[in-house]
Amino acid sequence: MSLSQMDHGWLWDKLDAYLARHSLRQTNQRKDIVNALISMREKHVDAEKLHNAVKDLGLDIGLATIYRTLGLLREAGIVEQRSFTDGRAIFELAIPDEHHDHLICIDCGIVKEFENEEIEALQLKIANSLGFSLSSHKLELYARCLREPCPNRVR
Repeated sequence: MSLSQMDHGWLWDKLDAYLARHSLRQTNQRKDIVNALISMREKHVDAEKLHNAVKDLGLDIGLATIYRTLGLLREAGIVEQRSFTDGRAIFELAIPDEHHDHLICIDCGIVKEFENEEIEALQLKIANSLGFSLSSHKLELYARCLREPCPNRVR
């Protein structure tokens, strides 16, 4: 299911609750930024891409406001922040009850999401065997993709 086909009521409810807890008000700029984020087809977005998407909608919102809003959305648990090969901050919606891991090409930077029940079960087993109760995790695998043409592939 694409992001644009999803029901995003959870997102607005979570944002409204976060704003209320912190005595902040909902602004039109925040709404516009969130709507732009939802409408983007890419799952992994950096602040500059989001800023360009907002500008393409004819909105005059500065890059600093985009960064502040992404920080607020991260604190609210609405987006997750990652940093893959180039060190840039990348954001993706933290969709409730959805979990996936990432496989990243160290040459071209392509990111593939995947789910694997065996890996999930093994992580729980390892945590339990070491006396832990697993509450969350992030799995990022770095490799060289075999796709043709990988623009930066080492031959």
